[in-house]
Amino acid sequence: MLNNELFPHNEFTLAPERQAEIQHSIQSLCEDAPDRLVQGKALYYRYLDSPVGPMIAMASEKGVILLEFLDTFSTIDKEITDLRTRYGFHLSGQDHSHLTAVQAQMDDYFAGRRQQFDLPLDAPGTAFDETVWAHLQRIPYGRTCSYGDLARDIGNGAHARIVGSANHRNRISIVIPCHRVIGADGSLTGYGGGLPRKRWLLEFESLHA
Repeated sequence: MLNNELFPHNEFTLAPERQAEIQHSIQSLCEDAPDRLVQGKALYYRYLDSPVGPMIAMASEKGVILLEFLDTFSTIDKEITDLRTRYGFHLSGQDHSHLTAVQAQMDDYFAGRRQQFDLPLDAPGTAFDETVWAHLQRIPYGRTCSYGDLARDIGNGAHARIVGSANHRNRISIVIPCHRVIGADGSLTGYGGGLPRKRWLLEFESLHA
């Protein structure tokens, strides 16, 4: 495990009452689905513990569709709403084998035993978003690249700003490693989970690479 300087527990800890409040809100999203969506594609979910705070994982029958830090509830709310209204999913309180696989592989990742994930993913987005997310998964563990580097790798007129926007729309944290993208000057920028968490993940991977 990381030392206390690198592993600021308090930075990522949710108060029990706040965690319960967020979980209740997510349950309400499940129960308040419009009738027209209840017959849609099921979206299963599970809560995970991690060194960088509690997380929520969601999966469709096809694969993992969301993995977010629980303290970013406003982002989670928007992503769930988008998945429901745009893609016809409805939330189910049931568990799923894809989520069991997420739990096992995340445990291995945080124990320093896993550098690549082998999970079925279901990450709907625009064609450009999906291209960026595919390229993110090619950034090696323990390495970083800039938004400009990623844009040049993608080609076809891509530039750093729109790559950054697609990076921000990534719903599957860590597995699709948007934390490995940094500013051209080496600065840590633009991470939905917060810069302290991004720093922790990069230093953790650097230690175990």
